[in-house]
Amino acid sequence: MSTKKQESKPVVAPQKSITYQQISETTRSANGEVMFTPEMVKVMHKTVAKGTNTIEFLHFLQVANASNLNPFLKEIWCYKDHKDNLIMFAGRDGFLKAAQNNKTYAGIRSCEVCENDEFEIDVANNKVVHKIKGLGDRGKITGAYAIAFRKDGEPTIEIAEMKTYDKKKFTWSSHPASMIKKVAEIAALKKAFGLSTMQNEDDFNVVQDTALPLDTSVVNENVKDAKVSNALGEVYNAMVTKIEAATTPAKLKILGKNLKTQTDSGLLSEEALASLNEKFEEKMLQLENKLNAKQNEQDKTESK
Repeated sequence: MSTKKQESKPVVAPQKSITYQQISETTRSANGEVMFTPEMVKVMHKTVAKGTNTIEFLHFLQVANASNLNPFLKEIWCYKDHKDNLIMFAGRDGFLKAAQNNKTYAGIRSCEVCENDEFEIDVANNKVVHKIKGLGDRGKITGAYAIAFRKDGEPTIEIAEMKTYDKKKFTWSSHPASMIKKVAEIAALKKAFGLSTMQNEDDFNVVQDTALPLDTSVVNENVKDAKVSNALGEVYNAMVTKIEAATTPAKLKILGKNLKTQTDSGLLSEEALASLNEKFEEKMLQLENKLNAKQNEQDKTESK
C-alpha cells in the first residue's frame, strides 16, 4: 500500500453487511485513486480473509492500511479462531516492512543455534555470545535468537526454542534454520516496534482455516500412535467439511450423532470438540433461520 500520508476515509455506517463497492471506496490513496477495485476486494476476501463477514473484512483492510501492508501481495492475512475472534497475521517480511517504516529502525540480526555451538545469552544486559566452531557437524538445531535495533533505545533480544515451534512438516522439515530464525525475528520486531495488532502464524495451528493456539492439538494427548493421530486428524477435517456442507437441519442432526460419538470416544482434544460444536451450532442456527424465512415467504404467498 502507498507510503504517502492517507486522507481520512469515508465513514461506513454500521450495518449487518456492506458491499465490495463500498469497501473499495475506503481504499482510496492520498491522491484520491482507488487502490483496490471491487473485483480485487472480492478476491482478497476469498483468499486472505476466509471466514470473515464484510464488516470484519473492512476492519482487516483498515489495519493493513495503517500498517502499510498489502493484503493482495499476502503481506498480511487473517483467520478466525475457534471462538470466532478475528486474528491478523503477517509473515517475517511483513513485520520487517512495518518496522522499517518506523524512523527509529536500525536493523536486525539473527542466527540459528545448534547443540555444538558455544552460546550464552544475558538478556538483562543485552549480551549475546555465539561462536560457531565450524560449518561441519554443528549438531541439531536447538533454537534461534534475534536482536532488533532502534536508534533511540536499547536493542530487543528474543529467543525461540526449536522444540516449541517445530511442526515437522513442510518448510519446517526442509528449511528448519530459516523457519526458527523467522520466529525469533518476528518476536523481536513485534516487541521493539509495538506491532501488537499482528500475529505470527507459527504461534498457531491453523486447521480448516481456523486458528487454534500452538499448544492445541486436534487429537487427545493420550493418543501416541502416529497413524491413529493422522487418522483422527482426517476425521476432524471431514467432520468440519460435512458440517459446512449440510443443507437442512435434518441432515445436520444426523452429523450431530456422529459428533456425540466422537465426544464419547475421548480421542479428540477438548479444543477440537469445542471447535466442532461451535461450528455445528452456528450452522444449525443458519439453516433454521433460512428455513423459517422460506416458510414465512410461503405463508405470505398463501395468504394473498
